[in-house]
Amino acid sequence: MILHGRMYLVTGATGIVGSHVLLECAKRGPVRALHRPGRDHRIVERIFRHYHADADTLLTAIEWIEADILDVVALDAAMKGVRHVYHTAALVSFAPGDATAMRKVNVTGTANVVNAALEHGVRRFCHVSSTAAIGTEAPGTPRTEGSPWNRNSRLSTYALTKYAAEQEVYRGIAEGLEAVLVNPCVVLGPGVAGRSSMALVDRLRKGTRFFPAGSNAVVDARDVAACMMALTEKSPVGERYLLVGENISYERLFGLFSEAFGHPGPRHRLRPWMLGAGWRAEAVRSFLTGSRPFITRATASSANGQRSYSAAKVEAFLGYRFRNVEEAVSNIAGFLRKPAH
Repeated sequence: MILHGRMYLVTGATGIVGSHVLLECAKRGPVRALHRPGRDHRIVERIFRHYHADADTLLTAIEWIEADILDVVALDAAMKGVRHVYHTAALVSFAPGDATAMRKVNVTGTANVVNAALEHGVRRFCHVSSTAAIGTEAPGTPRTEGSPWNRNSRLSTYALTKYAAEQEVYRGIAEGLEAVLVNPCVVLGPGVAGRSSMALVDRLRKGTRFFPAGSNAVVDARDVAACMMALTEKSPVGERYLLVGENISYERLFGLFSEAFGHPGPRHRLRPWMLGAGWRAEAVRSFLTGSRPFITRATASSANGQRSYSAAKVEAFLGYRFRNVEEAVSNIAGFLRKPAH
């Protein structure tokens, strides 16, 4: 008989989702937090203190483990005595030069975490995927967990690797892993400057006169963490859930952040040809300088696109009420107003 441990384990623990899941785990018991070698985890302390007066007590529940999910030996050691795994680690990039790294981290890394969880008889596994791995619908129809996936040349490498990572989780389920999957949209929450959605926040904090024509969906990091904890305990094995707070135009999203940071709202819509010229110029600049492009063909396409998603499945199953975008923006602005030390 398998004797499950008491420990929780969070991969990618210094990311926006990972740090918020880590907080929820620390409220419940001991938690092992994986972070890449050399990664500074002081951001987690800042996030804990942002939310809780007794942050120091909660921080003592964390056992920090410096381990790469590509290191199977380190993963094996980290998985001992673990009851629940929350796999949030991933490489999010739309730069063509990161394609190989994304395949390694997002696909091979997920396979490694799944294998280690199987080996150690982990009771429950929650995999963080993305709306990038959700299929498409006709214009004007919100995408759901059942939207048909069509592999085509327009898909980004990030989307392809996140979909392939899901297949590794389903392979683990076929081998006996009790796993559930979540597909959050753009996650808004306190995090490391310049990473994930905080890269956009950093730019909007400086003010902008421009906004893209498209729309997308956003979700508060606190809601992602809360849903993950509940679904890991309650969901049938193998189910996947879209986590969506609100579908929103970039014009309104940029305007809300501008207002929160005391700037005038953007007034000028970026035309498709402007974004097209921008990503081409950035491709040349990054090639000549060796730096990362600010905008790529994939991000330009996304900025122009009209996307919407439905959270009806998780709302019906958990009876959950998601925070609106104003609450998410206010939370980030409040975090940034606090001193970093």
